[in-house]
Amino acid sequence: MSEQVPLKRKILIFGILVLILVVLPLGSWYYLSGGLKWRKQAQAELQDYGKIRSAMIIYADGTKEDLLDGKVCVVHYFGANPDLTTENQKVLDVCERLFNQFGYKPGAQIDEFRMVMISQGGTAEFKTYAQTLPSADYVNWVWTGGLGSWQTILFNSYDLYCQNNDIEPVSHYFALTDTSGTIRRFYNATDEKELGRMVEHIALLLPYK
Repeated sequence: MSEQVPLKRKILIFGILVLILVVLPLGSWYYLSGGLKWRKQAQAELQDYGKIRSAMIIYADGTKEDLLDGKVCVVHYFGANPDLTTENQKVLDVCERLFNQFGYKPGAQIDEFRMVMISQGGTAEFKTYAQTLPSADYVNWVWTGGLGSWQTILFNSYDLYCQNNDIEPVSHYFALTDTSGTIRRFYNATDEKELGRMVEHIALLLPYK
């Protein structure tokens, strides 16, 4: 009986050493290599599709500020007089979800995410729905006009994206830009899988400190 105790201890010690020296390093390597592989793949999906324009605001003292400067932006083009269609409501709801995940919260150190909504006018139903969203009053929402220039930028960039990736164009899509204002990718605004990938790319582009 006395000879079995040291043997059990030896087996236990050996097992612990195998766990520390072999199993844990292999697990860590597998985890890190998987994360690195995901990051490389995600970065490879982010290309250069041109620059967006600024969204300037002029304050009472005459100073100007580009509301999009240095921000990671999700851009959607509603156009002139949008109505509260199923697709437009979906876009607004997605932006609300994005705010909940990436939007500025009081006391937060980081405020580098914007949702850029390109529109002019709109039906009463559309305006009411947009204005009564819980996050509607936060700075993360940037509503801007300039339909002509935005249309040219987004339509041409989206056409290039679809051609380069052999993708069938859709009527409702988001553009994602990095902090330099470069359009990095487009996403089908009504496809949950595409939207999930956009969330991953936003997290990749945000300059967390």
